[in-house]
Amino acid sequence: MADCTVLSVNAPNLLTPPDTDLSCLPAKLSRKLWVNPTEFLVVTHARVIAEWAVRISQHLRPRLPSPTRRGAKSVYSDSSILVLALVQVAWQMTYEDGVDYFRAHPQAAQAAGFPAGRVISVGQYWDRRRALGILPFWFVFVGMVWQVTRMGIIQGRDMILDATTQKAWFHEDSGAGWSFPKPWKGSVWGYKVHTLLCRWSALPVMFLVTPANAQESVLAIPLLALAVAFFGYPIVVVRADAGYFTYPILNFIRVVLQAGFVIDYNLRRRGKRFLATRFFLWQWRFHQKPRATIERHCAWAKRYFGLEAGRWAGLVAAYQHTALVYAVMLGVALVAHRYQRPDLAGSRTRVLEAKSIA
Repeated sequence: MADCTVLSVNAPNLLTPPDTDLSCLPAKLSRKLWVNPTEFLVVTHARVIAEWAVRISQHLRPRLPSPTRRGAKSVYSDSSILVLALVQVAWQMTYEDGVDYFRAHPQAAQAAGFPAGRVISVGQYWDRRRALGILPFWFVFVGMVWQVTRMGIIQGRDMILDATTQKAWFHEDSGAGWSFPKPWKGSVWGYKVHTLLCRWSALPVMFLVTPANAQESVLAIPLLALAVAFFGYPIVVVRADAGYFTYPILNFIRVVLQAGFVIDYNLRRRGKRFLATRFFLWQWRFHQKPRATIERHCAWAKRYFGLEAGRWAGLVAAYQHTALVYAVMLGVALVAHRYQRPDLAGSRTRVLEAKSIA
């Protein structure tokens, strides 16, 4: 397996994720694992990944001049905010419920890095989370992908490209856009999540978010380039629908990645009189069948992991929510494999404990 590192000229070890213990834990033979938030944070090393994500984000952000007037020192670290947000999305809590849970469970607060006997308030949590921006949440997702790759769950050989719409909650959302995919599907006001998926594990390895009216094929090359640059995947084949059948994408896959592609071709490009033979239809069904994996992934992400359950506005919030949802999906798979239950890698309801604020 390729070493999951990123090369950097100025700081060669800066973007290298922390070395976490991913050894198998004693097997749980029960029908459901039902780990609580404290156990989830410990097994997935969420706090370590969050601290690394904050450190990387602070280095990549432009340095601002020191303020002339100093206020009260920050009590709660940015990594604790990220961990709290991860638990909130994993158990689909409100902001108030998430803060109340950590206040009622000192062990969970300790695992998140909060000071002894103190937990952030709801208002401060909201402000601090929005102020973090995109990079810390995006690198938490990258850290989770790195851990799952180290365990061998993601091989990175057979990849699928696709995008799904994400409905906006507010009609006045300035970052959203209208999408008119097909006459029978109707229009969608919101965002579009562009995803690169591992076919065999059905887990995301890279994503980008744009307004819903953005063209899917524009971000195909950046997604593939980021996946190879961060994780060094030995991509063998890339699958996609007809929207990605462009010569720049095909040349990038064949020349740069030196891989093959199975991308659907729209027969209407050759005119409506073109007749598809029976052999062509058989080949099309055989080669396009594996691409249905990403359709199931999008359905699971929306229905079970709450990809469209966010009550927020703006592109920054869309990036944060999507990164947390995908990080939870990877965390669920990581927990299932560490407890030697790979059959539960895609089941949130059988891995995570039922929501309880008591």
